[in-house]
Amino acid sequence: MGLITFDGEKFTTYSKKDGLQNDEIWGLTLDKSGLMWVGSVSGVSHFNGKNFTPFFLPETKVQNSKPMLSDQLVFKFLEDKNGTMWFVTDGNGIFKYKNNEFIHLTSKNGLTDNNVADILEDRHGNIWIGTFNGGVSKYDGKVYTNFTKNKIIECIETYNFCEDRQGNIWFSAEGYGVYCYDGTKFTQFTTDKGLTSNVVQSIYEDNKGQLWFGTWQGISIYDGQKFMNAKDKEPWTN
Repeated sequence: MGLITFDGEKFTTYSKKDGLQNDEIWGLTLDKSGLMWVGSVSGVSHFNGKNFTPFFLPETKVQNSKPMLSDQLVFKFLEDKNGTMWFVTDGNGIFKYKNNEFIHLTSKNGLTDNNVADILEDRHGNIWIGTFNGGVSKYDGKVYTNFTKNKIIECIETYNFCEDRQGNIWFSAEGYGVYCYDGTKFTQFTTDKGLTSNVVQSIYEDNKGQLWFGTWQGISIYDGQKFMNAKDKEPWTN
């Protein structure tokens, strides 16, 4: 399908004929300079509002890379507080980019798994990394702390990071509900605590401070005290 924009009045669709490297897009972010980064199964492009420009990552590959879709795919972007861009690839670890220099993060230099699923920078500058086969890690710029390897959490597939207004870090644990880290300890929430399903696909905090969880069995809301079905808390969701 490509990339679709809406300017308040009309929709515009961009595809390969407009300069995209591929019409199947998985990653999208806007950096502090206003430049759009687009990740497709054929590589990364810049979009300045008018033109697409290819952006090429280094050709270095991990051994026995096992991409799920494409070894050229970048499906998550992060621009950290220092202006460094982080590129989460499909099976090839993470690339960091600043001042025309790349650093390749893999299982050989700190990552627990080259198949990275999600990434978040918290308010303290820590980088949270969720993977498909290695659980969740926190990187403080020097040291990786892997909470799954240390058996503090029990799931190897983690993603959907969300930092709430109190600074708590929430994330999905595939089949194990969600975890909340308050800076000291992790708390696990499952269907036993009111989630509609232990498979959570998205997490979002609204302007009321409520957390919304999109699951395989509908939407749950957490108000800071308990979980409830969205249709019981917010009637407009019916």
